[in-house]
Amino acid sequence: MRGNAWGRRALMGTGAALALPAAARAQGGEAWRIIANFPPGGLLDGTARLLADRAQREGRTPTVVENRSGAAGAIGAAAAARAAPDGRTVLVSIDTPFTVNPHLFRDQGFDAVRDLVPVALLNSFPLALLVHPSNPARDLAGFLAAARAQPMFYASAGIGSPGHLAMEYLRQVTGLPATAFEHVPQRGNTEALTALLAGTVGAGFLAIGGGPALVREGRLRALAVSGPRRDPALPGVPSVAESGFPAFDVRIASLLLAPRGTPAPALEEWGRLARAMLAEPGTAPRFANWGVQAEDGSAAAAEAWLRDGRERWGGVVRSAGIQAQ
Repeated sequence: MRGNAWGRRALMGTGAALALPAAARAQGGEAWRIIANFPPGGLLDGTARLLADRAQREGRTPTVVENRSGAAGAIGAAAAARAAPDGRTVLVSIDTPFTVNPHLFRDQGFDAVRDLVPVALLNSFPLALLVHPSNPARDLAGFLAAARAQPMFYASAGIGSPGHLAMEYLRQVTGLPATAFEHVPQRGNTEALTALLAGTVGAGFLAIGGGPALVREGRLRALAVSGPRRDPALPGVPSVAESGFPAFDVRIASLLLAPRGTPAPALEEWGRLARAMLAEPGTAPRFANWGVQAEDGSAAAAEAWLRDGRERWGGVVRSAGIQAQ
């Protein structure tokens, strides 16, 4: 994420307990759990802690954030899927374990469609198409022309990662041949960025992270962003959509989900807490610092995001013949 966003943590606070509906108070003094399925210190962890803080200030004391990382998010998602559907456990996850991974892994330890229900769409972020200064491309058109003339080596955070899929989707949307891009998978976004900075690869569609500073310093060049419009951190960089491919929109979302079977009043209460967290004055600056934009916090938007993502990425994976290793 932007700057040191992945290294900043929103600390969980406490406050006076407010009145809660009976469904939210029914279980006595046991902890409420928000599982984050990626490591501490990142976007998901920070988002989960903002939600935990809001829950505690409204009387869900204690509310704990439990980081269960590993297996591309599957370990934490499976733990949430196995939790008792009593309203006390929810999951904060990026969308890929539910939109991408089902097309790559035969068994994640849970069913991405049946075992968890979407509660709220929390935030989303785009990727940036970055190139090493030695790359002659100055814009997206030049990048595509160079890749058509000679295979372009690019890095991503790994097979099936957002950067891998975004680049393959770009190739498919722009009609480039399968040989245009050569994927050099790395172990995470940091290693991919390191490879790009070293010039061992020429390009990468990466989470923006420290990208803006690196672009300002001339260590990297940004050609496009993957969202539908320009990103505030890179205001001079056009989106792929405005560069001639208006349907192109690749963003990663953070969502709130709950075990299937969780009572409707509990789902509604968690959704209300999520929307209240998104509306707090302190949330917008934190999100801006992390390089994400707030979404509307609704269950309907979360369900639509997952449904559309499964359909799109399933097609990309099948067309490209991507296989997990």
